[in-house]
Amino acid sequence: MLSWAYNEEDNVAEFIERAINLLESLTDDYELVLINDASTDKTREIAESYLEKYPKMRLINNPRNMNCGMNTRIAIANATKDITFWQMVDWSYDLSNINLALEYLADPNIDVIQGVRVNLKEADYMKPFKKIGLFKKIKVSKRSDNFFKAIVSVTNYCLVRFLFKLPLNDFQNVTFYRRKLIQSVDFETSSSFTNPECLLKTYWKGAVIKEIPIDFIARKKGTAKGTKISSIIASIKNIFKYWLKWIVLGKRQDKQKGITIPYYIDLRPSQIADLIISKFKGLVKISSVNNVGEFSEKKIS
Repeated sequence: MLSWAYNEEDNVAEFIERAINLLESLTDDYELVLINDASTDKTREIAESYLEKYPKMRLINNPRNMNCGMNTRIAIANATKDITFWQMVDWSYDLSNINLALEYLADPNIDVIQGVRVNLKEADYMKPFKKIGLFKKIKVSKRSDNFFKAIVSVTNYCLVRFLFKLPLNDFQNVTFYRRKLIQSVDFETSSSFTNPECLLKTYWKGAVIKEIPIDFIARKKGTAKGTKISSIIASIKNIFKYWLKWIVLGKRQDKQKGITIPYYIDLRPSQIADLIISKFKGLVKISSVNNVGEFSEKKIS
């Protein structure tokens, strides 16, 4: 489990206890990589007090504040276990479905598990958007714990989805990767766009990405940092800069096209294997997967 904290003295102790308990319930071969992002409160002091109690926890202290994008990259680079995933220090995502993610990753045909926020009450401000075709199938009704954060999240989602054409229902959530795959990514971004960059670049490497539902949990203590105006501006700059570089100019390292399987489809391993074999033999082009686990095909001349 990877995480990062900046001025989270109200949450960090509870997070560490909860993270270790979850990991120990899954396996005895685990690690918790926690980055203290140059906090100015007692976050570092509190985290360091747990190092002796939990020897499988590793604490990295940044010399200066680097924000979420760089922390994502630092945490990934320091991971050593076969599967990596992240969770926020305020425990903003419900990991009760973690066994489902691990079961899918037991299938060697699947490379990435992407969490999708689905079981949320629709917010009133989203009703006008329901008339837009994209939103009839994609759950973007309520994305966060207040109106402003939700608008930021929806805008971020729409920009990434429309500009980069990556067919996923969420980009900012818990994501499970095979470590060797995610560590093979050549990172270029340093904002909250780094999370979508991970998905884009693994997809362009030909990864099979399976979505599962992972609910959002509203923050109860401390202050969120991801929706500061400076963070939003940095993310938007990254989105358009790398859209121009990767999509318009085509200057990206990998140019394959992976496979995405929506959260509402439960394919058996044999079906996934058949789908992958058909695609990568060049015999068919995967155009869609329907809700009964069948995939449609187009012959390539």
